[in-house]
Amino acid sequence: MAASSSTNRHQHRHYKTLILLVLSMTGGTFLLLWLAQFSPVTPLRGRSAGATDWREIEVRAESTAAAAGFYHLRIDANGRLFRSDAWKYQQAHPEQPGVIAVLLSSTHSNGRPTPAQQQTLSRVLAELGQRYSIDAQEVSVRMGDSLLASGAAGTSLARGL
Repeated sequence: MAASSSTNRHQHRHYKTLILLVLSMTGGTFLLLWLAQFSPVTPLRGRSAGATDWREIEVRAESTAAAAGFYHLRIDANGRLFRSDAWKYQQAHPEQPGVIAVLLSSTHSNGRPTPAQQQTLSRVLAELGQRYSIDAQEVSVRMGDSLLASGAAGTSLARGL
């Protein structure tokens, strides 16, 4: 009889331990949340790049759908604009600081953008030029690794490619 009362007492011990653990973790979480409102917010070191001085725009056309290489903005064949993490965090290209890299992916086989890409690219170039005071002379267009045009010719080629 003494043995059965001892096992009864210890039978639900793990439930009690589990309940105590959940309550203590919940209480600790609320305490940390309450303390967090009194501490200053500091940005993460790896993510804050500060203000970048954008001076040029480089448009690169690729005939494949795969977005290869470094870019800030990508325009797909349907004219949809995608912002990379590098753009979201205003990170400059390590080898070309101050250059906004725009990638046109899935262009026609001859390298010409689709009409939807042309429309989006024209809008993006106008917005970037106005927002960052980038002159039309500072726009260059590349097809893969080769430079097609730069300066005012680059702007007109990028808009009508």
